[in-house]
Amino acid sequence: MTSRRTLLSPLGIRLAAAFVVVAVAGLFVLAALTIVGARSGVSELVADVHHEDATAAAAAAAVAFEEADGWSDADLSNVVAIAARGQATLSIRDEDGRLVSASSDELAEMMLRMHGVQLTDVPRSDPVTAPVTVDGVEVGLIELRFPESHLPGPERQVRDVLLRNVFLGVLLAALVAIAVSVFVARRVARPIAALTDAVQGVGARQPGVRVEVPDAPGELRTLANTFNDMAAAIEHEDQLRRRLVADVAHELRTPLTILRGTTESLVDGVADPDDSTLGSLHEEVLRLSHLVDDLHTLASADAAALHVRRRPTDLASVVAAVADLAVGAADAAEISIATELDPAAATTDPERVTQIVSTLVGNALVYTPSGGTITLRTYSEAGQATIRVSDTGPGIDPDDLPHVFERFYRGRNAQGVGSGTGLAVAHELAAALDGSIEVSNGASGGASFLVRLPAGDTLP
Repeated sequence: MTSRRTLLSPLGIRLAAAFVVVAVAGLFVLAALTIVGARSGVSELVADVHHEDATAAAAAAAVAFEEADGWSDADLSNVVAIAARGQATLSIRDEDGRLVSASSDELAEMMLRMHGVQLTDVPRSDPVTAPVTVDGVEVGLIELRFPESHLPGPERQVRDVLLRNVFLGVLLAALVAIAVSVFVARRVARPIAALTDAVQGVGARQPGVRVEVPDAPGELRTLANTFNDMAAAIEHEDQLRRRLVADVAHELRTPLTILRGTTESLVDGVADPDDSTLGSLHEEVLRLSHLVDDLHTLASADAAALHVRRRPTDLASVVAAVADLAVGAADAAEISIATELDPAAATTDPERVTQIVSTLVGNALVYTPSGGTITLRTYSEAGQATIRVSDTGPGIDPDDLPHVFERFYRGRNAQGVGSGTGLAVAHELAAALDGSIEVSNGASGGASFLVRLPAGDTLP
């Protein structure tokens, strides 16, 4: 199943919008800090320039004072020119604080006009002062008042370029943030939308629902693969359940048909209730009981209702008891049972072990041909107590080997007996005993089941 071919789903739009808002907010904060910093830096630069102008004007006034030997005949044109260059008004005071010259003088007005400055009534900043010193003696004071909104040409250019670059940078970064946000949101939202569609498909019992998002980010791709595995497992379990219904119906039909026919014959007086008839009825009842017991054990394992009573156990004695019980059935089928029982101490539940071995031996009796042999072995190995049940039958089809312990699974060579729960029950029991069970085909043919259980310290 693939996601809908749209640029952005509603989730993608929300993700992209969130990314863009965060990115643009960050850009505006950065731009604001840059502008504030730029203004502060330019203001400091302008203050330095104004101070330099005041110092230069004071130096020019000192030269004029020294040449004229006083303020009355001093040529202050150079001082006025320096003030006019900065579009500042000029005030010169002598050492007693009396006004010596100001920008309203005709000379000052002329110099200001020469520099393109009109002495208009504009707001001006606080005066920038510098002492006029001649031979180490302060003879006056220079005061310059610059327009509050005035910036010198170079400083104005620096500010304008900086502000323009900031706004262009914010605009470009916002466009990049939008493009990246759409790309990222699409990569994140498409797999989620595909997973949503797939989950709805599974909920609607649509077969073969899968998610294909190879370009998804790592975690979402892993999630999609996990979902695909889950969907495949659900389909497989559904197939097994369907097969179970058919198998159980088949298994129930035969004994129920026999029971119905026999009981009707007994009721109608057609058949006599002799030992043979009653024995046949008893066998069918046992067959039904065995099927119900398997299903109940499997359900108990599912519900974690298996009660395990562990105690020191010699697996050799447990397996020997199972072998003794199977001798009658083996002899009837002309099958030999061989045992190689070395002591194998385990701390386990002997009743559950008996159930596991009985299932394996019963399975071997079904598939081992007349004249064959079933071999039971017990031994200790690598800190584990081990049981091996092998036979000389046809073995298990390689395609069936990975599935023999699955619930309700019946292989290709199934001989029409059982419901496919026996080996699944054995597997569940082994797991409940903290052990494991494996299956393989022997080198010379036949199936071989290996049961490993935690070893015990001593034999009982």
